[in-house]
Amino acid sequence: MRSNRHIIRTEHLPFRQHSWLEPLQGRFRVIVANPPYVAAADPHLAAGDCRFEPSAALTPGPDGLAAIRRIAQDALPCLEPGGLLAFEHGYDQATAVRAVLEELGYEEIETRHDLEGRDRVTCGRKFENS
Repeated sequence: MRSNRHIIRTEHLPFRQHSWLEPLQGRFRVIVANPPYVAAADPHLAAGDCRFEPSAALTPGPDGLAAIRRIAQDALPCLEPGGLLAFEHGYDQATAVRAVLEELGYEEIETRHDLEGRDRVTCGRKFENS
């Protein structure tokens, strides 16, 4: 059986398995994350396919933002000036994610929509004063 890595032809990309940004060395222009973001009490966790997933893959705690907060903080020294950090998040979390990025000094913060028109990805740039 072929691995997804082989199928999508990413053999040339280095992969690391650690806790979020822990293994990264150097500075990057872009960091993209799809962390767990579902709030612990979300009723969807007990329905559909979600009930078969490990809870750690879906929810990082009460409000679903713990992983986003950690990654946003840890990404600051890893991003080049002007570097972009982007997260996938829940359709109802854009305001909270923007607030996390603002609090940490990210600039040019914006939220993008998914194919259904729902807020789904928020990004911000790190500049020298961040």
